[in-house]
Amino acid sequence: MRYLSVFMLATVALLFSFLQAGDAQALQGSKAEQAVRKLERAWLDAYEQRDAKAMNAIVADDFVITFPDGSRQTKQQVVDSIKAPRNPASPSLKFHTEDVQARVYGNTVILIGRVVTEYLRDGKTVKEQSRYTDTYIKRQGRWQVVASHLSNAPQTEKQSTTVSKDG
Repeated sequence: MRYLSVFMLATVALLFSFLQAGDAQALQGSKAEQAVRKLERAWLDAYEQRDAKAMNAIVADDFVITFPDGSRQTKQQVVDSIKAPRNPASPSLKFHTEDVQARVYGNTVILIGRVVTEYLRDGKTVKEQSRYTDTYIKRQGRWQVVASHLSNAPQTEKQSTTVSKDG
């Protein structure tokens, strides 16, 4: 009977330690996810504001982005493109994300979602959607995006409508 009590006590203690370890991993995953979601917004802001300094900090040196047409850009190409003077004929872009899901794998976070790009064309706001997968890695204590992949998303009637600048 005494051995059974010791065994039960040890089993409960072991179970409790596993539960605590699981909670700690979930908390770490939650912190990583929150940090990367915040960084994702800062990355979009860097594109919108053409902020090369922020872009350099957020994007890893070995970064590559693949576009729906199959073309690719490296970090240097992205930074150079936002440093270049804006063509007056080119529209200002605004971005926001929707339906974002996060997968946390230790020091890697993958974000999967939809990005909506807004710009003016002929005085009207146009919204276009893409599906994306962004991969972030934590290196030397900081998160950076190392890869991004965009694909065309179906333009539903509601999502492809244009809205005039006045509302």
